[in-house]
Amino acid sequence: MCRPTVPIILLALVGVAFGEEERAVPVEIMTVLRSAEVVEEIRLTGTVSSQRRARLSPRSVGLVESVEVDAGDEVKKGATLLRMDSRLAEIELKLVRAQIETAEIQRKDAIRRFDEVKELIDDGAFAKTEAGTLQASAAISGADLKVLKVKEQQAQERIERHRLVAPFSGIIARKATESGEWVDTGTMVLELVETGALWFDLQVAQEFVAALRGAERAEVTLDSYPGHTLEAEVDVVVPVKDPVSRTFLTRLTFKDGEKLASPGMSGTATLFYRPRNESATVVPRDAVVRTADGTATVWIVTETGNRATVRAVKIRTAGGLGKVIEVTEGLQGGEKVVVRGNEGLTENQAVSVQQHDPAGEAALR
Repeated sequence: MCRPTVPIILLALVGVAFGEEERAVPVEIMTVLRSAEVVEEIRLTGTVSSQRRARLSPRSVGLVESVEVDAGDEVKKGATLLRMDSRLAEIELKLVRAQIETAEIQRKDAIRRFDEVKELIDDGAFAKTEAGTLQASAAISGADLKVLKVKEQQAQERIERHRLVAPFSGIIARKATESGEWVDTGTMVLELVETGALWFDLQVAQEFVAALRGAERAEVTLDSYPGHTLEAEVDVVVPVKDPVSRTFLTRLTFKDGEKLASPGMSGTATLFYRPRNESATVVPRDAVVRTADGTATVWIVTETGNRATVRAVKIRTAGGLGKVIEVTEGLQGGEKVVVRGNEGLTENQAVSVQQHDPAGEAALR
């Protein structure tokens, strides 16, 4: 009567074994890395801007004679963009040149008269006082000629100021005047934007500034070309905070051989950097479980034979950017932490382990 007991016990043990195997929770794990082994990333939206943008105005007051360009035109440095009515200035130049001709004739005559009496002075046949007067007259006529030459340069410059030229190569972004209008100096008539040298501008919160300054590399993706990545680098972090948004202007330069970017385009910049604390360890943000009291915990997998269990470890974090968090206490590096399936785990719970694919973690490279 007692013999059937043994098979029943064996069946019960088998059932328990199968039950434990069925209760194993599937999880994905990753190995904890040291900070020095990790390149983190941060993504920020920004806008393409021109390195040079000028609101051009004429250098002289007057009537607009002609506008040589229109909005959208591409111009080269030194090209004439606008002409002012310069007829009065041209008349003044003709008047000065006529005065120069008169002064040259007078100077030549004064020199001739002095040359005629120089030999007579040595022989005592001509009064030295009168000779000195002739010499002074020749010198004065030469000085008068120099003054008129300066006035000629002045008149030429006045004419030149009736012509507005491009200070650099670029695109006419705006045209604000037409022929026949009267304009004053300081009045914006054309807006010129350089398109050959561009920035990608970001507004960055102060906690990210230190990381961006140490960025190893960067990429820019324009919203107009989502499948095209442009290689970039941090050019400058303007050390003045915007008092309204409390952010710092950060500018990237980027390589755009195909000339895809234009000022005003929006896009996303991805910056890659090393954590500042190289003695810390790094875990994916998804591995950290936070409780209501602010405690941070990760689940560590321990494998014994064919059986894997989890245990909770409290950690202290130093914050982080992107998809990873720096851990300053609680982990040494090399531990296997649960990245997926860590919701609702209990101490010493059996799990079935699958290695997390790091290709999906762009921050861990």
